[in-house]
Amino acid sequence: MDQQVPRVELAFRPKENFTAPVSNIRNQGDQVVVSTEAMKQHATQGRKYAPKRSPRYTRPAIESLKSPSEKQEAPEQKGSVVHDWSDVPGPLHEAVIASLKELCHDLDTLTRSGYKVREMTQEDLEGYAKCMNCGERKRGLDAKSKTACFYHPTKRNHQKKQYKYPCCGKRQPCASLPAHVYAPVQDFLLENWQNYRFTPSSVSGICTPRRVVALDCEMVEVEGGSAEVAQICAVDILTGEVIVDKYVVPSRTVTDWRTPWSGMSQKLLEDMKQAGKTVNGWEEARKALWVHIDPDTILVGQSLQHDLNIMRMVHLSVIDTAIFSREAVAKGCKQNWGLKRLCKQMLDRDIQQSRRGHDCMEDTMATREVVLWCVRHPAKFQEWAASQRVWMKKADAHWKWRQKESDQVQAKHPRENVSEVLAE
Repeated sequence: MDQQVPRVELAFRPKENFTAPVSNIRNQGDQVVVSTEAMKQHATQGRKYAPKRSPRYTRPAIESLKSPSEKQEAPEQKGSVVHDWSDVPGPLHEAVIASLKELCHDLDTLTRSGYKVREMTQEDLEGYAKCMNCGERKRGLDAKSKTACFYHPTKRNHQKKQYKYPCCGKRQPCASLPAHVYAPVQDFLLENWQNYRFTPSSVSGICTPRRVVALDCEMVEVEGGSAEVAQICAVDILTGEVIVDKYVVPSRTVTDWRTPWSGMSQKLLEDMKQAGKTVNGWEEARKALWVHIDPDTILVGQSLQHDLNIMRMVHLSVIDTAIFSREAVAKGCKQNWGLKRLCKQMLDRDIQQSRRGHDCMEDTMATREVVLWCVRHPAKFQEWAASQRVWMKKADAHWKWRQKESDQVQAKHPRENVSEVLAE
């Protein structure tokens, strides 16, 4: 049943009865020549997927189509259109899907990155605790926690720029215990974990499940110290259509809006509620997303485990831009590249520039662009990974130099003994 999809590395454009290569996707800023008739037809169509929060998300193509035809009485037969976001023509969809399937992570990778790969059992809920000394989690899901506990009796003070621990002057743990001392799991975590569910199969007759979706959520802190979703955005990667753009009224009282990161505020949420653009609670937000996806849908996001956790979702078809960029640089690499940094280095595009916090829709569309860029330019993606390996070597050399300087200062001004430090 599955039709063979041509490789994306094709350097030529096949005939019409073949699927075109992914490299023919138009980049942001590309000039596209279209006829006046096509421009008028395009301008009259409703662009349902154009985000409505800010004018900068509306594709400039619509405005540029209106001005030449209105000001100049169409003496010219052709015009130029600037595309703000990449377009994926229909003939390329199968090639894009085939390339994205190769980027999906296996269960071990998802588990190591903090994803839930199955619904929580009572044993998981009781055993997923955190050590009070070293901070190691018991990890009831994967049972990979270490037996012995190695830790520092005192912690570093980051405000004083302490690069080593005050108890021993070193980075390696100086104390040990034969076993971990686990603290009781907080009640709100137990309550949240009990609500995890697998993505259900699509409900027939409501909506056709999308094949690849970019997802991003913004969160706020509520009573009890837990977090709840305050906004959810989902975009079809193939068509660029916005399928979900909802603000969420938290089920508990908000204690911290996290405005510098979430961009949320009480006034904004009240305005959206009056405009009818909100849903009540994370469960309604999850249902709104489930209408458009099924277990086979590929979800794409930056550090997507946080978004799935806040929605209490278990989804196994995942592409995490943080994971695959990290693995491309080096196997076992622990350095993370944020979405803002990836966009700047790969796309030469600046995002998250507002002082009012992150824009959920902008982050969602930016994630889509990063994934499409990696699919379209595999050679450039490897060049980027090689450049980051060079950068990491330089950063490591600089870190060792800082450590050496710190050791020299420590030798000239030795600290008090461990007992005096602990007495403080």
